[in-house]
Amino acid sequence: MPAFITPDFLAIGVLTYDVTPEPGNPHGRVRPGGAATFSALCAQALGLNVAVVASAAADYPVDSVLPGIEVSIVESGFTTFFQNVYSRDGERTQVLGARSSSINRSDIPAEWLDAPIVFLGPLVQEVPPDAVSWFTNAVVGAAVQGWLRRWDDYGRVTEESGPHPDLANGYRLLAGSTTEFHESDPGEMTGWMGYTDILGVTDGSNGSRIYTGGDPAHVPAYAAKELDPTGAGDIWGASCLVRLAEGADPVEAARFANAAASLSVEREGLSGVPTRSEIEARLIRGTPNS
Repeated sequence: MPAFITPDFLAIGVLTYDVTPEPGNPHGRVRPGGAATFSALCAQALGLNVAVVASAAADYPVDSVLPGIEVSIVESGFTTFFQNVYSRDGERTQVLGARSSSINRSDIPAEWLDAPIVFLGPLVQEVPPDAVSWFTNAVVGAAVQGWLRRWDDYGRVTEESGPHPDLANGYRLLAGSTTEFHESDPGEMTGWMGYTDILGVTDGSNGSRIYTGGDPAHVPAYAAKELDPTGAGDIWGASCLVRLAEGADPVEAARFANAAASLSVEREGLSGVPTRSEIEARLIRGTPNS
């Protein structure tokens, strides 16, 4: 375990299994994941001392999924898992098969409340939207998707729009994709901006847009040969937040995050997390999409 008391970077959220169809495998392919997992591995690859507070069942393979990272587990009877079901026309339905326990302020080790950078990665409303108030001196960012997810009695997942009614002010960064943020609705975007300094909207090969008030700044993506997009949004959010905490301006931080995400999609699963040197090399030699 790392020899530190207060981490440089704290990630909070559920640990998950993702089940996707695989030819010849009737049970599908099972892979570990989760926003807290990807963001923590990203921060570690950037050279930070990292800790994670997460909920999962006691048999989750924490040491192999998050090697070298100190993890405090909120034990649950289940580990959250999602199954991706595809119709004949290719439309995807995401099904929540199980949900692990929610995470409360009392679950955070006291020394970890002083972490200078905190990333909230809710997937199934397990982290409350006002958790920014738990950290009085931190640069706090969040991926918003898990606050918008809803599911019916069969586990079929849908998403609502607009800020969660319990969202609190004080975030440095709120990040999500064009699925979460509806930029065609100025009122919705203004609503989101009431809770954060910076709103980061990722749009795949179209790059990202950064809202800080007024018109958004478009930051081009870097050309990439996509193999697996899983976790790219979480890597984008974590790397952008780290650069903001290091003093980068919002556009510079987004450019760094775009490069990180472009590297991540060229690899599979958790192996997609790039190092700082790899990101810097892409920033120098990479080709932004127009």
